Order: sequence, then C-alpha cells, then structure tokens
Amino acid sequence: MQTVRLSLVLILALAGAAPALAQRLEVEKTHDVSKKAKRGYLSDVTVNQAAGKVDLLFVTKSTEKLVATQTYHFDTKYNLLGVEENSIPMEKVKGYRGENFSKEAVTLEVSDPMASAGAASLIPGVAVLSALKNPAGTLLLRRKRIDYKWSWLGGGYRKKVKLLGTEKPRTESGSSYRHLGHVDDDVNGGVLVLAAENIKLSNIKGLKIGYHVLYFNSNLELVRDTYLDTDVLQTFVAMAPVALDAEEEADDSQLTASPDVAIMLAYTKGVGKLKEAHKATDYQYLRVSAQGEVKEKIAVDSPNSGWQVAGFVPLTDGGVLAYGPAIDDQKRFHADVPAGDDFKGKNFQLLKVQAGQVKWLTNTDLKEFEKKQRVPEGQKRTPDYTGKKFRINLASETPNGDIFVGGQNYKVSGGGNKMLNTLANGRVSGNTPEVQSYGDLLLFHFDGSGQLRSQYGLRRAENNATAKIMPTGQFMRATPDSRSVYWIVQELDGFRTVEGLTEDGSRGGLFEPSQRETISYPSVTRIDLTTATIGAQKTFGVTKDSKFYMSNKFPLLPVGDAGKQVVFFGENRSGKTLWFGQMPLE
Repeated sequence: MQTVRLSLVLILALAGAAPALAQRLEVEKTHDVSKKAKRGYLSDVTVNQAAGKVDLLFVTKSTEKLVATQTYHFDTKYNLLGVEENSIPMEKVKGYRGENFSKEAVTLEVSDPMASAGAASLIPGVAVLSALKNPAGTLLLRRKRIDYKWSWLGGGYRKKVKLLGTEKPRTESGSSYRHLGHVDDDVNGGVLVLAAENIKLSNIKGLKIGYHVLYFNSNLELVRDTYLDTDVLQTFVAMAPVALDAEEEADDSQLTASPDVAIMLAYTKGVGKLKEAHKATDYQYLRVSAQGEVKEKIAVDSPNSGWQVAGFVPLTDGGVLAYGPAIDDQKRFHADVPAGDDFKGKNFQLLKVQAGQVKWLTNTDLKEFEKKQRVPEGQKRTPDYTGKKFRINLASETPNGDIFVGGQNYKVSGGGNKMLNTLANGRVSGNTPEVQSYGDLLLFHFDGSGQLRSQYGLRRAENNATAKIMPTGQFMRATPDSRSVYWIVQELDGFRTVEGLTEDGSRGGLFEPSQRETISYPSVTRIDLTTATIGAQKTFGVTKDSKFYMSNKFPLLPVGDAGKQVVFFGENRSGKTLWFGQMPLE
C-alpha cells in the first residue's frame, strides 16, 4: 500500500493581545490530508489525554472482509506526529453492524376525510358524509419496517421506512379513536398515543369524554390502555419526550433506552352543573413512561390561558421544565385560542414540576422582555421578542441553576389566499407554497426560580439563502467557575457536496457518488451569569483568504480537562484541510 506524503500548513494564533475574558482561540492549526482520506470518511476520533494524543481514524477503502484506514496521530496541541496505514476487520469499524439490517416497528396515520372526497369535498354535504364514515383525525396504525443501510461515505446508517399493513384500533364498544398526539418508541418499535374516543351514534350515552394513553407494540398489539378520567372535556396542548432536543435525522440504530413522555392538557368550559368547574387557566400535567405507565398527574394553575407549551426538559435536580408563550387573558379557554403562525402571546411562562407537584410557575410579559433587552457590544440592531412567529430550538440549564430558552424569529410568505385556504379545509390554495424565512436569534435568560434576568438579541453573521430557510443551531458551554456561559451559534454558509470513492472493487462500500450537507462555522458570544450581560460577537474559522467549517459528525473534540476549553474541529469546503481551533472557557 502506497504511503502518501502530506503537505503541512501550521497556523498558530497567539492571543497575547486579546482582552481578558474575551472569546479567543489560543491555538489554531490546519493540516492537509491525503486524497484517500479526503475521499473516504472520518470514522472515529480517539483522545488519550494521559498520553497526550489525538487520533483521527479515516476509512479509505473497503474490501470483502477488511477496510483500509489511515490514522493521523496528533499531540494535544494538534501537531502532527505521523500517519499510519492499516487494515482492520469490517466488524471493528465503529458503529458497524453489517451492511444492512432491519427492525419492525409501528407508526400511525391520521385519516383526513377531505382527502378521500377530493374535489367533491367542496360540495356541501359530501364532506360531512365522509366525516361520519371516517371522522377526521381517526387513529390508523400501520406496521413499518425500518431498513438500515450502512453508508461508507458518511460512516453511519441511512434508514428507510417502508409502510406495511394498516389497522384501525377500536374501543371495547366498537368506537374508533381520534388521534391527539404520539411519541415513537424507537428502542422497542412501539408507539405511545394520546387519543379520544370518536363519537358512535349507537353508543352516544356510553361515550367517555376522557383521553386514553395507548401503547402499541411493534406487532400492533395494544399492551396498555390507561384511561384519563375527567369531569369536563379537555384540550390537547403538548406531548413530547422529557429529553434534550436531538437532531431529527440522528442515527437511532444504537438507542438503548426510551425517555419518559410528558403531556399537557387544558380544560374547556363545562356545561350545566359543571359550567364553572374549571377556569380557563386550569391545566393538567402528566408524566408517563415510554410504554404508557402514568407516573405523575398534577393540576396546574396557569397565570394565563392559551399556553403553547413548546417542550419539556429534564433538570439536574430531577425536576422537569415546561416552557412556552401564552396570551394575555385569563378568561379565554385554550381551545378558542389560534395556534401556529396566527398565535400571538404577550407572555412567556416557565413551569417547574418536581417530586409530583408544581415547584413554581412564572410569567414574563413583553414589557419585561423589552426592559431587559441586551445585545452584543457593537451591534446596532436590537432584535426583540414580539410573542409571535418565534421558533424555539434551545432549552438548557446552566451549572449555577440559571435557565436559558433560545430560538429564532421568522417570517411567513406564500401559502395562497387565507380565505380560499379556509374554504379548502386548511389546504394551501394556488401554486405558492408557504415558506418560513428565519431571522434574528433570541436567548431568554432566567434565574433558577424562573424570573427573567435578560433577553439577548443576536444578529447572525450570515444572512444567505441557506441561513434563511433553515433554523440556526445553537448551544451553550459553561466556564469552570460557573460564572459565565458561551453562546455558540452555527453560522450556516450554504451546502456542499461530499464526493465518495468511485474506483472499482469487489464491494460497493465506498461507491456512493456524493452526499449533500450543510456547512457552518462557529460564532461565539460570552454571557456573564453574575451581571446577566453579553459581550461582543466573535466568529472563528473565517479569514480573508479561507473558511473552515465545523464537522457535522465531530464538531467539538473532547481534548483537555473537561469544562476548561472548547475545541472546534472541521475542515475547508473541499475536505482537503483539517482545522483545529481551541477556545479556552475563561
């Protein structure tokens, strides 16, 4: 096997003139890789802190039983120590479980009577007849087979879902279910469903108004049916795993445990003797296992109604945080409040549930957000939270107990005529699809009891077409003394096409011709937790001569003492040159 000589470019960025406590790269270096490594993929990164070594393993070619590799050995200051070529057994490749494997699971569909009625659905009476036969929202279960195919280009599994047979679950009385929400159990192949009984005219007196928590296994067998009794009809608000957000396209083939699921419900106005049974601000929180066992059922007295709960985050002390905007009204019931792009909430609420009870619930209005607005040093524009068209994509807790909720403003264009859309049962009229255009980033800073400390507004460094059509990734890193956090934003700079190997051989391993992926570089601001202020924005990897992008697979390397530094890792657009950027957390 031929050894390829490398051209080596070293760039050392010394930060002696940088001001204290400003984000900086104390080390920045680049290295060219061979054509083999460039056209293969980075399979694994191994850090041996005690030995002072960082090893990057590239898979460069596959045969029937072996894969060829190149390992780049670096020290922990990213100086190249050498390159080693080797061949390893196929089963030793990280994450590899065979070229292909499959597992069966269950998914669901929600019937839409207008779809079956087609153009006739606009004729008075036709839609009603169709709905009586197959009510809108009826729960339909479908078997699915998830086929996993190994990608030698990306070093992971690509999954393809094939839908199989369909069944319509029914209650003991023969009624079908109306779907409200669900969470897939990707570990066991089942699905957890929140559903209500559909109206069956022959059994109207026996209709139960409560909801059912149903768990179906991968064979479509109903394993658990937990009935949630209620005195007054409830409205569905939210249902989601109690977990930190993960990328939608993340490889789930290695999952071993499914998180608990949280559900939020609101009450409706009762009738007759129950007319005043509940206020418009009465909500109910439930926590259930991934298989539907109810663990907590808690009454929640919200400061406002119309609360649009966006998610549920586990806290370090065992509590759960629920968060989202609400309207400025205590009399209007949740079911009567518009959702989605038409929603406007003048308040933002945080709920902490712990040990089976409400620990606290806070409300912050728009005036408070405006009053506590902060922007990075030197930024002229002051992005603000307006309570509408805001996508939340970050919720986290810092070591000192403070809470951050972040997201992005967006605008909506296209989507046809609203009146015609209404006549078409919500479908978009005309040939113009609805498009969301993402804008400024906002970060809400609360203390450990849910009180707003600051609102930070950040203008992106990139405002290109890709940055507008895709949400911007963001995450937090705390300093060792827990007095500051770094707000790291992935500035989207477009897409690139990664080319795979096309040489002939006995296997199709690296024969994928290309793969399209987003490219981004880091933008960092520092937030002082003591004063709740934000410093200047700083971008890394970008110079007048070149740009380096964070690796989509290994964007940060675990080099150095935990919590004392962030090591950005990536490459240039072509993939020829590796990039290391070490930023101290100080």
